[in-house]
Amino acid sequence: MIKRPDGTADLLPDDLAQWNRVERTVREVFGRYGYLEVRPPLFENTNLFYKSTGETTDIVEKEMFTVPPRGETSDSYTFRPELTPGAIRALIEAKSFAQQAFWKVFYWGSAFRYERPQKGRLRQFTQFGVEALGSEEPLIDVETIAVFAEILKLCGVTRYDVRINTIGCAACRGAFREKLKGILGPQIATFCENCRKRLDRNVFRILDCKIDAEKTAALPPITENVCEACKAHFAAVQAGLTNSGVAFSVDPRIVRGLDYYTRTVYEISSPDLGSQSALGGGGRYDGLVESMGGPKVGGVGFAAGVERVLIALDAAKVAASPAALPDFYAIAATPDARAALFSIVQALRAKGLSGDLDFEGRSVKAQFRSANRSGARFAVVVGGEELAKQVVKVKNMADGAEQAVPVEEAAALIARGRTTS
Repeated sequence: MIKRPDGTADLLPDDLAQWNRVERTVREVFGRYGYLEVRPPLFENTNLFYKSTGETTDIVEKEMFTVPPRGETSDSYTFRPELTPGAIRALIEAKSFAQQAFWKVFYWGSAFRYERPQKGRLRQFTQFGVEALGSEEPLIDVETIAVFAEILKLCGVTRYDVRINTIGCAACRGAFREKLKGILGPQIATFCENCRKRLDRNVFRILDCKIDAEKTAALPPITENVCEACKAHFAAVQAGLTNSGVAFSVDPRIVRGLDYYTRTVYEISSPDLGSQSALGGGGRYDGLVESMGGPKVGGVGFAAGVERVLIALDAAKVAASPAALPDFYAIAATPDARAALFSIVQALRAKGLSGDLDFEGRSVKAQFRSANRSGARFAVVVGGEELAKQVVKVKNMADGAEQAVPVEEAAALIARGRTTS
């Protein structure tokens, strides 16, 4: 038997009830906040991720699913490890910024990373997130955090923490980078292998190393080493969150793992997820659109993992919404009634009613058992007598009351039962 690949999951009907509930919530909240959906392709030119995500990131160095060039093409393609680069590329390629200067978009879709599979970390996973492009206003930073927190609250995640930081602009971050190198350089031999590699390539990533956390605890926080403009921006973000009623803490160890971030960075985590505690995160990336060939505009956004939200919901014992009960279940009282019954079912469905019928040629008793299991409000029964009179028998499954009515009247009768049940 061929089994599913490691790091993937099969989503069966029982699983999808909670998934669909989360997706409905995500779409409803994004809609209220004015975000429009974009759907970039599942794979992109590999250079897109080198250019945007960064050559020194773990994603690009060792986690991408890349298809080498084939045939006449010299292009290499990569299944998207995140959706931000594709979403921004799509807007740039469509010349969207010539139509309007400011865009708020959202996405929901699969992403792929070659990682060691574990709880909350799959090789194929689902992300949802937003990109707000065309503004350097700190209140749009606040809005992206607030919309994330509201989705979690409405989904039923009860335990989560919002942690924020600033990593400054390109100018002040450069000075702080050299300061960190000067402090860490003489002692870097005592750090883990990843930290030793990051000293020259991406020194900020040393700050969020879990292995050497004690050694970096005394390092100066970047919040005290940014320029006055970045301090003012960060102060405005904190004030906006406070005024919006979003609880948060400042965590100087948050730097995010992607190269494109500037100024505000944040993570939302839950203790219910164990070691992989992050539900998602994001921040500001004012130079990203321009670096990808677009205009020089500000940008901010976040991405969250659906699977991780579901783990938090399970820990909070949030039950999935029950599936909507069908309006009817159709029963053939005689074998020769089956063809006519199917046409009747189609007519009822065309009236906006939901229902099903037996496709296994079972007895009337077995069909009634299926009607009971389905939770249908009504049984629609057709046999020889009903065919002769051109009627259907409608049985209320709650009280057993039966009526023989024409099909048109049956639809109205069942619809009335939906509103009164």
